[in-house]
Amino acid sequence: MSYRLGVDVGGTFTDLLLVDEKTGKLYTAKVPSTPDDASIGVFNGIERVCDNADIDPNEITSVMHGTTIATNTILTGTGAKVGLITTQGYRQVLQIARSFVPGGLGGWVIYNKSNPLAPLALTIEADERISASGEILRTVKKGKLEKDLKALYKRGIEALTVSLINSFANDTNEKEIKKIINKKKLLPGVPVSLSSDIVPEMQEYERTITTVANSYVRPKVS
Repeated sequence: MSYRLGVDVGGTFTDLLLVDEKTGKLYTAKVPSTPDDASIGVFNGIERVCDNADIDPNEITSVMHGTTIATNTILTGTGAKVGLITTQGYRQVLQIARSFVPGGLGGWVIYNKSNPLAPLALTIEADERISASGEILRTVKKGKLEKDLKALYKRGIEALTVSLINSFANDTNEKEIKKIINKKKLLPGVPVSLSSDIVPEMQEYERTITTVANSYVRPKVS
């Protein structure tokens, strides 16, 4: 016999649903979540739901996993200290954002804009440029960038986002920056997220804010 397992890891409890693929019978289990290592709660739950179904875990053929850890991290403001690299001239991309404000005309009066997950003080610029068609107009200038990256590391960043203008059309310069970081060991232990990997699409603000969110939750989720 074969079984499918669904696992939902929440901040307080981990819920499991086991489905007998032949009969359609359902088995459930709920165990406390283990925030320091979510896998512990998952394995505890698997053991319990398998006991409830009286099966061996080896009979589970597929596992589907979901979690609210990332959502909770953003809502509670407990994510990583994120640094950001943008193209020269685009340092305020998260501050400028979009002009749309929810709630009609009154929204302009009552809307309180939240602080970006990557603050301006931890945002640096790379001297490079890619055209909208993907042509490399300027390769990455390494000198000042390396100096600025060392300064970010000294300020204690815990994750880094690289989001360059038009990188959706050509990711060469973003990958070059990551290569520089790894080769020179400029940010030991700091995960680096590239916007061209996370959201390889047009619109620099949307691409940047999404990749920054990925960096913000990455240490918690991983």
